Amino acid sequence: MVVEAVHDLDLALEELVRSGGIETYFAPVVDAYTFDKVGYQILQAPTDDPALGHAESENLRREMHASAMIGDIDASLRATALRTAEAAGLPKSNRLFLHAEDESFATLEDRTEEPDRSVILQLDASRVSSSPASVLRAVRQARSMGWGVGMSSVGADLRSTSFVPLVNPSVVGLHPDVLRIDCESHLAELNRLLHAHLERTGAVILAEGVTTEDDLDRVRALGARFMSGPFFGPATKQPEPFAEPIEDGLIDHHSRNLAALGTPYSIAQGLRREPLVMNRELLVAQIAALEERALASGAATITLGVFGEDETFSQATRDRYERIRDTVGLTAMFSGGFTEPPIPGVRTGVVDASDPMRNEHGVVVVGPDWSGLVAASKRNDPGSDGQVVFDVYITTERYTCVDAARSALTRISPVSSAS
Repeated sequence: MVVEAVHDLDLALEELVRSGGIETYFAPVVDAYTFDKVGYQILQAPTDDPALGHAESENLRREMHASAMIGDIDASLRATALRTAEAAGLPKSNRLFLHAEDESFATLEDRTEEPDRSVILQLDASRVSSSPASVLRAVRQARSMGWGVGMSSVGADLRSTSFVPLVNPSVVGLHPDVLRIDCESHLAELNRLLHAHLERTGAVILAEGVTTEDDLDRVRALGARFMSGPFFGPATKQPEPFAEPIEDGLIDHHSRNLAALGTPYSIAQGLRREPLVMNRELLVAQIAALEERALASGAATITLGVFGEDETFSQATRDRYERIRDTVGLTAMFSGGFTEPPIPGVRTGVVDASDPMRNEHGVVVVGPDWSGLVAASKRNDPGSDGQVVFDVYITTERYTCVDAARSALTRISPVSSAS
């Protein structure tokens, strides 16, 4: 019965899209400094919705997430939005902010001849965490074809910021609920996390859902450069072209669009220094020290453990990863010794027989404002005392840690679409 219900949903959504039952509206996006219009946020919903706004657009997205045809449907919606913008006479300099699903990125057309990042594909933060391997591949593909990449629905839960360093969005779209949060400590932590990203990359914050004059105070307190919401006028089916802004808030954004290849150890070799040599006891202590540091880093952190071919773990390691699981945004453990997560709630993926990561041990920790790495490769020959020894890299160099995390995440298994 569940299969039949999903099939019926697929057919209904496909028919809705193919028959022109989705309307596209354009909501103004303005510069918080000048109040000049900088683009339009695309909102799409069925034609029979009584009012169109962020909620209606999100309702459609939720229905899509339950469909096996999500990629095809999203590609159709994207094509419809771009055709509608062109028909309205919007020039390429009028930037579009478009909610997007990574499943549709395989059908992206080349925009390398268009103005830089004239369309920002906004990936939902929760969707990024459900399938990071495919998302990171899709993000690289999109950027190489001239599309901008952003994230949306960030900040209501601090865990939603955990993938910001890996996706490196040019636009961080705040969840509309952020403007209604009364917890000052939550807002202070969110500010710290997001501005670390802004300082490193030149990205901007987009505050969504601005409704009242009071919301502008929150926008200024959070340092959002772009704003959207009913305060700036209703979404319309007939957007008006506007002159290119004098200053582009995204002009300074930069991203490293590297392929996620290798292993944490092979990436650490790029530090171009000799590795340390340790026995197993010292290596375990070194890894445990960084794992304890991860415990103090909060919900916006990713922690990835690499365990070679180990099948079992000490009770201390198990206890530590259970605490990490309950503390950080995403926790994963990788080993050639297991295919299922060794601890409930911890993610994993396949490390097959040919994978060089089967010879590695370590941990990668990446947060929005700090990072750390221990990456070790087991030597074939024992040390002078006959013990197993490891070549070990230890670093807090940001790009090495980020690249190491991205490489490990290429092996992670996605969660089910129902999650």
